Amino acid sequence: MKKKLLCLVLVSGLILGNWQTVNAAKKPSLSFKKLAMNVGQKKKITIKNKNKKAVYTYRSSSKKIAAVSSKGVVTAKKQGRAKITVMQKLKKGSKKSSKKIGVITVICKKKIIDKPSISPQPTNEPQVTPPSVPRNTPSNSPQSTPGATPQPTETPAPIPDLYTKKVMTVTVSDTELHSVEGNTCHVDMQYFTGEVAGEYLNGKIMGEGTVVIKDYKEGETRLCSRYMISGTDSEGEKCTMFIEDNGTVDESGKAVTRPIIITDSDALSWLETADLQGRITDQGDGAKTIDILWNESNTEPVAPPQVIRPDESQSYTNEIFTFAIDIGSTTSVTGSTGKASMIHFGGASDCANFKGKIVSDCVDTRLKFDGQMETLSARYILSGTDANGNPCKIYVENNGIDDNGMVTEPIIITDSPDFAWVESAKLHGTVSWNPFLIHIAAAE
Repeated sequence: MKKKLLCLVLVSGLILGNWQTVNAAKKPSLSFKKLAMNVGQKKKITIKNKNKKAVYTYRSSSKKIAAVSSKGVVTAKKQGRAKITVMQKLKKGSKKSSKKIGVITVICKKKIIDKPSISPQPTNEPQVTPPSVPRNTPSNSPQSTPGATPQPTETPAPIPDLYTKKVMTVTVSDTELHSVEGNTCHVDMQYFTGEVAGEYLNGKIMGEGTVVIKDYKEGETRLCSRYMISGTDSEGEKCTMFIEDNGTVDESGKAVTRPIIITDSDALSWLETADLQGRITDQGDGAKTIDILWNESNTEPVAPPQVIRPDESQSYTNEIFTFAIDIGSTTSVTGSTGKASMIHFGGASDCANFKGKIVSDCVDTRLKFDGQMETLSARYILSGTDANGNPCKIYVENNGIDDNGMVTEPIIITDSPDFAWVESAKLHGTVSWNPFLIHIAAAE
């Protein structure tokens, strides 16, 4: 009986030890999620915590832009953007066959060739040849003069980080994604849900937020996220907060933003004019954290963004697209410096150049700061066919004003080759009613 009990204890300990070992094993993950390369360059994908009982496969969304070998070596083929999906497949005898490890965004850029230096132009002045110095003659430099002390090289002092006070952390999870591969830019419109936690505010994102990432093929990457939060402030009072994050992403994938905040919380009204900075960290598997930090040393109130009136100096008679809009619900918040509204809408197009519909729920964001006219910014993607019946997508960003009438200066990105010229054209947007139509025209 004692022997049986001892065996059971040993077996239990062995099982527990194995379970703890398996449970403690770290999951495989990618060493990087974004990769910037010049055309012609190669880079190997590295996977941390590889499973020895698995094989890994790599798939490129566009082999013409970024090819990837069976060993995970990425080759930049031509200018553009592609995504590499990394999969793990377990060998025979395992329960789970395969799973996705992650996705790497590859940005391929044209190689910048250094311009040759310009030689001095010959002059009529005689050239003076310096006298030759015998090889054994010591020079007068401190390095070769006996007893001379080398001059120390000054190291520039590091720039101090002024944004040290954390106001809140927004944790988001990606939902649906819509993309357009344009001639000058790749656009991702990423929807997300999330929660907010911190010393000053705790709550949830109302519905879904969106972030638009515009990755220009010249090299710059810009992002803009907008969302509304319902929560409880530091005084325990219920409140609503609108946040717009505008920023850039560098080649390493680091994203820094300048938040715009409007809230109906009396306790948090100071955030509307505070010097804030947002820092985005990709946690993997579609999860990200946005830390909003405060520069306490800056006591000067930050002014609201300046209103830019669309250009109306030219004649815009070449109408390109017409979109029919269906207005949905509206969420608003009024703060101490102004008001923010998010107007949900859908829509479609049945004009000569494009037939299709808006792919998902979209939002027209209105900002009205005290003493300024109301601005609007509507972002949406349509999927359909162009004038030749070919499948295409159109990203529309309608930025403008509503001053007793809406006037916009649209940005359009499309994968239709016939309308690639629209991406760099001077555009103008107007509306008409009954039905509600958006007209986008180009300058003559």
